[in-house]
Amino acid sequence: MLRLDLKLSNAIQIAVAIVVCACGGSTHSESHNLLQSPANGENVALELQRAAALIQSGHANEAEQALRHVLASNPNNADAHNLIGVIMDQRGNSVEAEREYRQALSLNPRSISARANLGVLQARTGHSDAAIETFESVLRNAPDHPQAILNLGLLYAARGDYLRSAPYLEKARTQQPRDMTVLVQLGFTLYQLKRTDEAADVLAAANSLDAADANVLYLSGLVASLRGDAEAAVSFWQRTLAQRPDFAAANFMIGEELRKQRRYEGAVEFYQKALAQDPQQLVYYVRLGGTYILMAQSDRAAGIFQQATERFPASAEAQYFAGIGARAVGNFELAETALRKSLALKDNNVDALAQLGFVLEQRGLDAEAEKFLRRAIAVDPRHFYATYDLGRVLVHAKRYDEAIPVLTAAVQIRPRDAGVHYQMFIAYTRLKRTDDADRELKLFKQYEAENKARQGAGEEQIEDLLPRPPNSD
Repeated sequence: MLRLDLKLSNAIQIAVAIVVCACGGSTHSESHNLLQSPANGENVALELQRAAALIQSGHANEAEQALRHVLASNPNNADAHNLIGVIMDQRGNSVEAEREYRQALSLNPRSISARANLGVLQARTGHSDAAIETFESVLRNAPDHPQAILNLGLLYAARGDYLRSAPYLEKARTQQPRDMTVLVQLGFTLYQLKRTDEAADVLAAANSLDAADANVLYLSGLVASLRGDAEAAVSFWQRTLAQRPDFAAANFMIGEELRKQRRYEGAVEFYQKALAQDPQQLVYYVRLGGTYILMAQSDRAAGIFQQATERFPASAEAQYFAGIGARAVGNFELAETALRKSLALKDNNVDALAQLGFVLEQRGLDAEAEKFLRRAIAVDPRHFYATYDLGRVLVHAKRYDEAIPVLTAAVQIRPRDAGVHYQMFIAYTRLKRTDDADRELKLFKQYEAENKARQGAGEEQIEDLLPRPPNSD
C-alpha cells in the first residue's frame, strides 16, 4: 500500500491513505486473465500471487525479478504489468508506473486493480480531476470497490468539496467501521459541513479505538468549539498537546478560545507557541499581532506583522497587516507603502482600499483619500469604515451636502456608531439645520456614553480587521 499526504485544510494536515491495489488478478472479474499454462515450469498464477505477496511485504526487488520472469514468457499478461506498475510507483518512477498501468489496461480493459492504481498515481501527481474520473470509472464496474470509494472521499475532501466527499466516506465507514483513516476523515468532513452531532459520534468511535490519537483529539476540540462548548474544546486540545506537544494548530486554537474570552495575555502565549512551531501559517502572525493591538502593545504588533512580510513578501494579506501595524504606531508613511504593496498584489481588496483611504486622509491627502474610499465602496457598498471615512473626508472638505447622504448610508450600516452621528452633527450644524443637528448631537452623546461603559472599548474595529481562524466557516 502506498501512502499519499493530502492537506485537507490549513488547520489540520492529516496523512491519508491513497490505496494501491497490489493484488494482481485478485478480483473475481479479473481472474480470467491469469494464465494457467506453465512458465519455465512454474504456474503463472502462483508466480503472480507470490510477487504480490513480496510487494506487500516490502521485497520489491524480488517481486520485480519474478514478474520480469513471467513477462519473458507471457508478455501480454496484464496482471504482471499492473504489479510492475505498483513497484515503479513505490520507487517514485511515476512515468514508468503509468506506462505499466496503461499497458495492463490495454491488455485487459476490465482490470479493476490497474485502473484503481492508475487513479492513485494521478492523485499523487496532482491530476485530481483525472483521478476522480478514473475512480468513478472503477465504481461503475465495481460499485463496492473499497479503495475507490475511500479515495474518492479523500480526493473530494482534499479539494474542499465536503458535500461530495461525505457520502463516499460514509460508505467507506460501513465497509471499514474500525479504520482510523476513514473515521478521522469522515469526522473532519462532517465538521466542515457543520453536522456536529454526527461528527462528534464518529470521532468518539475513533477515540474508542485509539484514545491517544492526536488528530482525533484535535478534531474533537474543533467540533466542541463549533457546538459552543469552549471548556470541552480546550480540554481536547490540551489532551492533544499531551500526546503531541508540537501540534501547532492545537496551540493556536487554545489561543483562539482565550481571545474570545478577552484573556489576551493567555492567548498571546499560545499564539506564540503556534507561530514558533509552524511559521508557515500567516494567520498565526495575524492573530498574534492583532492580539497585541488589543493589548495596546502596538510596537509588538507592528514587529510581528513585519515578520510576516519577510516570510510572505508576495502575500497581499501580509502587506495589508503590515500597513495595519504601521497605522497602529502612527507611522502613516510606512502604512501607506505597505497598503500600496498589498493593493499591487490584490487590487480589489476592499479592506486595503479603505485603510489606504484612511491613511491618506491622515497624511492630509484628502483628494487621493477620497479616490480610494470611493473605490472601496464600489467593491462593497456596505463597508462601514470606507463609508464613514468618506463622510469624514467630505465634512473636512466642507462639502456638507455631499457628506450627508454618505454618512446616512454609514448610519444604516451601523446605527449606534457614535462617530458617524458626530460627523452628521457637524454637517447639519454647518448647513444650519438646527433640529437635525440637535438630534444627531443627542444620539452622539448617547452612543458615546455606551462606548465608554462597554468593556474593551475599541475592540470592535480591531476585530473587523482580523481574519477568521481556519475552519470557522
